[in-house]
Amino acid sequence: MKAEAIVVGGGPAGLIAARELASRGVEVKAYEEHTVIGEPNHCAGILSVEGLARLDVKPSPEFIQHEVRGGVAYSPDGTPIRITGSRTRAYIVDRAAFDRHLAGQAEDAGAELILGHRVRELLVEENRVAGVLGNDGPVDAEVVIDCEGTAGFLARSVGLGPPERGVLSGINTEVSGVEVEPGMVEVWLGEDVAPGFFAWVAPMGDDSARCGLACESSDAKVLLEKFLEKRFGETEHTIPVRWPVLKGGPVAKTYGEGLLLVGDVAGQTKPTTGGGVIFGGLCAVEAAKTVCSALKADDCSAEYLSRYETAWEELLGREFSSMLAARRFADGISDDRKDRLFGSLKSSGLEGTLERLVEEGDMDMQSGVLRSALTHPGMIGVLVSSLGRLALAELRGLFNL
Repeated sequence: MKAEAIVVGGGPAGLIAARELASRGVEVKAYEEHTVIGEPNHCAGILSVEGLARLDVKPSPEFIQHEVRGGVAYSPDGTPIRITGSRTRAYIVDRAAFDRHLAGQAEDAGAELILGHRVRELLVEENRVAGVLGNDGPVDAEVVIDCEGTAGFLARSVGLGPPERGVLSGINTEVSGVEVEPGMVEVWLGEDVAPGFFAWVAPMGDDSARCGLACESSDAKVLLEKFLEKRFGETEHTIPVRWPVLKGGPVAKTYGEGLLLVGDVAGQTKPTTGGGVIFGGLCAVEAAKTVCSALKADDCSAEYLSRYETAWEELLGREFSSMLAARRFADGISDDRKDRLFGSLKSSGLEGTLERLVEEGDMDMQSGVLRSALTHPGMIGVLVSSLGRLALAELRGLFNL
């Protein structure tokens, strides 16, 4: 068998890559090892309004469970900072339904989706990827787009490293019969809650929520049970689902001879939140553009396919850099300092200023709001009083300010 292009993986990045290739007239086969698209569902499922528009996905009751207008962040000692927006900023989505929606888009565009089919290895001929080997034998292709996820078995087999730094243990569950504020996502900080990251509560309706956390500890389930008890008291929840959460940024190289890496396997997730649907999808679009150009030029060499890396870096490089700087700094702040920072923000009366900065900012392209906060005179005062001048100088240095 043969195809012009093969996509490995039926998550959002793979499905968007398949959709974009097929819509440009490329014969594409997309392989997913599970028999059902969207399963297992391992995601907090918070997607921005702007992000969906960038991915050319219209909001639909088919996959939207709740609208989000703001959020509350809690310091380790429980001090809250509220950001209440005047408009819908994001959606809580049913990720299984969302992925099936993307699959429908891909098939409507002409992509062939092959489910229950695990790609066992990449076919390599004369030092270039020339297809894949799966359940039904070899399938030749001019180019392969690897969207296999964090494990990166295929990428590693040809010398391209999957994410190795900043890989956290993520876990998610759903609770019902609980009190949650509609439209407001909660973020909980603290080494006792989620060392190295945070816990979250995403409202799904009047009395239900999706809750989870990511942490550097291997005891994610124990921490989740502890958090649920702290937040809700005695409550039942669905069986928790585990998955890796990435905060380390992109891998060193995302292309090879006849091969592109897209999505989690390329580390294309937001270091601040671990979210990968939007950035992975945007990179999938750039991958499809590069593949189409390469096929027209009859040149799927690494040199030609390197244009993909140039393209996504031009689009998202500044965002990755800014978010990595913010993540490195946040990881280096003790719980005591985080408590002081939250306390200073509240006592200074700058919650409204922070709310305005976030309201004017972009949930996905976060470099603008981060830089605005670090150059605002009032915010600088808060940072100095709570963190110290040396820490502020370090933070501003990370942003080249």
